[in-house]
Amino acid sequence: MTGRINWPTPDEPLGVSEGETLWVLLPTGQRSTGEWIDDTLRTRAEEQGLLDRLNQVGAFPRQRIEVVRGPNADGVVNEMFYRRGWTDGLPIVPPTTNRVDGMLRAGGQPRNKVLGEAEPLKGVVTIEKVAINAVMAGCEDIHMPVVMAATEALLDPAFNLRGVQTTDENVTPLLMLSGPLAKTLHMNSRFGALGPGWRANGAIGRAVRLIMHNLGGGWPAAVAFAGLGQPGRYSLCLAEDDAFNPWESLREELGFTVDDSVLVVQRAESVINVTGGLDDIATVMASATSAFSRLHGGQVAVILAPHVAKVLADEGLSKADVKTYLHEHGRCTAADFENSWLPTRLAGKTKWPAWVKAGVANDRVPAVKSPENITIIVAGGDIPIPQCAYLPTWGFPPCRIAKKIQTLGI
Repeated sequence: MTGRINWPTPDEPLGVSEGETLWVLLPTGQRSTGEWIDDTLRTRAEEQGLLDRLNQVGAFPRQRIEVVRGPNADGVVNEMFYRRGWTDGLPIVPPTTNRVDGMLRAGGQPRNKVLGEAEPLKGVVTIEKVAINAVMAGCEDIHMPVVMAATEALLDPAFNLRGVQTTDENVTPLLMLSGPLAKTLHMNSRFGALGPGWRANGAIGRAVRLIMHNLGGGWPAAVAFAGLGQPGRYSLCLAEDDAFNPWESLREELGFTVDDSVLVVQRAESVINVTGGLDDIATVMASATSAFSRLHGGQVAVILAPHVAKVLADEGLSKADVKTYLHEHGRCTAADFENSWLPTRLAGKTKWPAWVKAGVANDRVPAVKSPENITIIVAGGDIPIPQCAYLPTWGFPPCRIAKKIQTLGI
């Protein structure tokens, strides 16, 4: 078969031979004490029986750069990184010194600048480590400012990265870019906005996952115990569509200007397709999908199809009106709430928020505390079909983190 990449097999040595030479930077993290998080991960992987697949965990030179030589150097790096547990299972772009340097130039920050520590294993997050993982994800250099903003959002205490990384729920970061930069980066906001097919959407979201994985140590079955996971854990990233949005943009709603480009980060447990109008979305919000926003509070997201947004705007509804409608109508009965899994399972073991108790007393339990806890953006194909989505949330505290993108003349 022509064009096939001949990856080394697990039984083949990853030795040195004549041919291409790659100088690659290591994506994994060290704690502030100098310890490598991989040593903890190896113990966890061994306990969970993962070493038959990840049979080189912790087996790497304890240095910043590693040299790989051979006629199939790209393939060697891919297999080596996979066996060490440094990938999301898909092939990566080897983070060579030249590629990482290009990413750093686009970021405009010193490579050794420390942004914080990634929970739960507390790998130190430097600008260089962010750039390495962005290269591996397939990002272009011009994506780096967005990846940096996303990383800063993850490290914000309000995001609760430790909880996201270690819960048994299937929560993942939701990245929404609002502003003119989305067009410059070719980030998709229309047909297929949630993928696949657009590099910016896929690679930026993937970079965030690799940063969580390699610097925070969020390895499935070793540290992260999400029962099923979800496809959004590879990438859940889209842009708001300014052209089809009949209301103020998300960035303006959050206090920025129309000329700003702002990345908004929330927690999302899943993406639920809703074909229909506000009543259909409200019905989904009223269901058990909103269980954890009732338990913890938080911000949920609604993606409105351009067709639906136009119909609502033509009827004279503002974005605030839409939020109010969904809050008022996206409610379950007290009986449905009390018979659902969480209240039954946690009866007597937790204190439900006061607004949930008030909803039970009134026989109408909302999905979130107030209309302001609903984020609305317009995205999707510009056809007269109401293809919307509801993204419930998980975790605490309520999380909607907005970061203005700082660019170098992009």
